[in-house]
Amino acid sequence: MKVLSSILWALTTMLLAGAHSLPYPEHTCVIPASKDGSDDSPAIRKAFDTCGRNGKVVFQKDTTYSIQSVLQLHNLKNVQVDMFGTLEYSTDVRYWILHGSYYYFQNISIAMEFSGENIVIDGHGSGTINGQGQVWYDLALGVGGLYGRPIPFCLRNVKNAVAKNFSILQSGKWNFVMVESQNVLVDNIYLSSTSDDFQANPGNLGNTDGFDTINSDNITIQNSWANVGDDCVSFKPGSTNMHVKNLTCYNSAGIAIGSLGQYEGVRDVVENITAEDVSLYGSRNGAYIKTYVGKRTYWPPQGGGGGNGYVRNVVFKNFHIENITASPVLIQQCTHWAGYNVPACADTPPTGFFSNISWSNFTGYMNEKVGTKAISWTCSPLATCEGFSFKDINVKSANGTDGTYSCTNVVGYNPTCETK
Repeated sequence: MKVLSSILWALTTMLLAGAHSLPYPEHTCVIPASKDGSDDSPAIRKAFDTCGRNGKVVFQKDTTYSIQSVLQLHNLKNVQVDMFGTLEYSTDVRYWILHGSYYYFQNISIAMEFSGENIVIDGHGSGTINGQGQVWYDLALGVGGLYGRPIPFCLRNVKNAVAKNFSILQSGKWNFVMVESQNVLVDNIYLSSTSDDFQANPGNLGNTDGFDTINSDNITIQNSWANVGDDCVSFKPGSTNMHVKNLTCYNSAGIAIGSLGQYEGVRDVVENITAEDVSLYGSRNGAYIKTYVGKRTYWPPQGGGGGNGYVRNVVFKNFHIENITASPVLIQQCTHWAGYNVPACADTPPTGFFSNISWSNFTGYMNEKVGTKAISWTCSPLATCEGFSFKDINVKSANGTDGTYSCTNVVGYNPTCETK
């Protein structure tokens, strides 16, 4: 199964990589920008209405477009988007809270979404999306699930797409999201979300994930760079046949599967995942899996729990980690963000099935302020964790000593991760 999936990824990646441009367009729309600071969204919508099928849409180079209203760019087909210029979002908090494009998972709000098939979005190395996120970091003050924080770029219900060669700066929430999409190549993307107040108040940058996938299949993310305050990549529920390769992440939470089990009674599935050739600098975690507690406490996005499901056929390999502040190899069950009065994990253990998951060739060192735990697998007594493996985990403590291993409720391993 894993071999077949790898072949499919490779074939799809080659096909999509060849689709750098679509056949000669029937129509070309060059989007004008206002000169008086007014909203350019109507002109953008008009361009996609006219040229969004069998056409080309061009954002002009050395031009800044003011985005003051939500962009739902739907029903696209055989379209090339040349994003040479800069798209800059307004800081009208009230507007975005009231008008973002809603998606149920964690009540996310999307500022610009593309939907359709056979879409190429190319920034040609100059295209930039500026979310002006500082206003949201200051407003959220650590409440990652604050409603209305706008996601600046989303591929939603897309089939066959390439997104490449552009930057997303200062995202209001997650940076680059793929929802209910399939057959997507993401190549040479630069992400940066940094807060002016990060050193004094690092919590206010929470939930600025780099790349997120939800209910999507066959996604490749490669040759990209991210400096974000949360997960560099997060494979959320419904993520299948995913491949991450040649990714560099700064100040992130690592490469994550989850969170899973947040919705009571809902079955979450993640399978056939490969993340390789990843460098993490100043990360909280390395490659990890996170699930919610076994009983709902409050409601998403800040609360939740009580779901189930499975994670299987996952490969994490060739990771280099520097200055990590937690464990490079981690599974943590009993995640919660609900605040006070959360029951103990032992009282509400989660369920789930985790199988055929491997971590191999991890190098680097941990932060001097944390312990030496290189591997931390803590599975719930009501979950099944089997087929786990690790090889060549050489992440040292800050003083150069070998990291320690801790395994709980993992089939085939004792508490110090020695095979039984």
